[in-house]
Amino acid sequence: MSIRNTLIAALAVLGILSGCRGAGLKMSYSSADISTTEDEHTMLAGFAARNDLHDGIHQHIYTHCLVLGDGVQKVCIISNDLMEISPALSDTIRTMIAEKSGLAKDNILMHNIHTHSAPRSGGWCNVPGGPNRAWKDRMVGIVTENAVKTIQAEGKPFTLEIGRGRTAINGNRCEKGGPVDHDVYVARFLQKGKPVVSIVNLACHPVCMGPSSYLLSSDYPGVNARYLSEAWGGEVFQLTGAAGNMDPALGPKDAAYAEQCGKELADSLVNISFSKVPSKGLLRIVNETVDLPYQIDVITPEAVRRHADSLAAAAKTVFPRFADDVRGWEEEILGRFEEGPVPSKLRYHLHGVDLDGVIFFFSDGEPFCEYQMEARAAFPDRTVFFAGYTNGQNSYLPSARAYEVRKGYEYEVEQMHVYIKAPYPLSERMPSVYREGVIKTINETIAAE
Repeated sequence: MSIRNTLIAALAVLGILSGCRGAGLKMSYSSADISTTEDEHTMLAGFAARNDLHDGIHQHIYTHCLVLGDGVQKVCIISNDLMEISPALSDTIRTMIAEKSGLAKDNILMHNIHTHSAPRSGGWCNVPGGPNRAWKDRMVGIVTENAVKTIQAEGKPFTLEIGRGRTAINGNRCEKGGPVDHDVYVARFLQKGKPVVSIVNLACHPVCMGPSSYLLSSDYPGVNARYLSEAWGGEVFQLTGAAGNMDPALGPKDAAYAEQCGKELADSLVNISFSKVPSKGLLRIVNETVDLPYQIDVITPEAVRRHADSLAAAAKTVFPRFADDVRGWEEEILGRFEEGPVPSKLRYHLHGVDLDGVIFFFSDGEPFCEYQMEARAAFPDRTVFFAGYTNGQNSYLPSARAYEVRKGYEYEVEQMHVYIKAPYPLSERMPSVYREGVIKTINETIAAE
């Protein structure tokens, strides 16, 4: 082949490749109902004070799946109207989605909005014969199949718009006058000029419906979605932000309060200005880990026993059954040593998605709002969506302030490990380690451009 013909052939190949990339990003989206059936009664998650099974539906709960692709790779973002899914169950579901769809598991991010009015997906009520077992099996199947269907669907071009509002529905649940993030970020995906789906990102526990409520519900996020969907068109779902210390301003109450907060949130967003994001055909995903320190460097059976004795001795200053809870924690942690060494650090998974320059950050666990505010302040020229509760729920992440103030933060700083069955309390050094991991992940996501 002559040099001239070789150059022509090479240019033709480049033209084909650039044409594929020039087609821009594409998206597919779908949702599915994961509510209980009319004759099912399940144990709701989130409040230990609930003793009975749920007895009705305030509003249905859904799994939402948004898939983004650039012609070479895809990213699957799932948001479930659930409280939490354990890291083990999350891994199982993501593995099934990956095997059935062909998409790498690392490119599947599964978030839960953390409503305390959805059925529990773990614990005694999900064993064979338990009241939640049939629902859980069906939920896992629906979440999986909805994601597989969306991943395998032919994506279509879209326009991305971003907006920002402010809300007064949230407040610091641990400390009166403590840090609060009232910012609400919105990403709106349009096709042929019409919204297909909008993402609302807010740091606030969906707990308007408190322990006296036995109604299934997505709480205020679902109410907000109902109003905004009617006003904007398309569907709306939430990515709950760094809400570890954020509750509705008046605390947990009832369904009427969920309606009030959802409507107030929608009113604060319905008329915000949106900016069109210039199309660059840019899609990047970064997966990172960070190892968070406990209060001791090495977890041993002896250290667990000493810590349990110390906690039990102080139990009267907490609440009456705390000593029993501590002994239950001690028994479980010591049992783990029979299977091998217990990790001396808590591994956290962090993820960054760069979509045409807009950053979507995901973390497991429940970070405090300060981490979200610090991340956005560190990248003032970027729009950063911040989502906790992703790919498994395993711990609160108190801020440095929580360790300094302590009063009001006792559960998150000193006691939560007993109830999440962590082998030891997190160290005061944890906030700086986690924050560095967040900033590093976002930096790497941007650098991938």
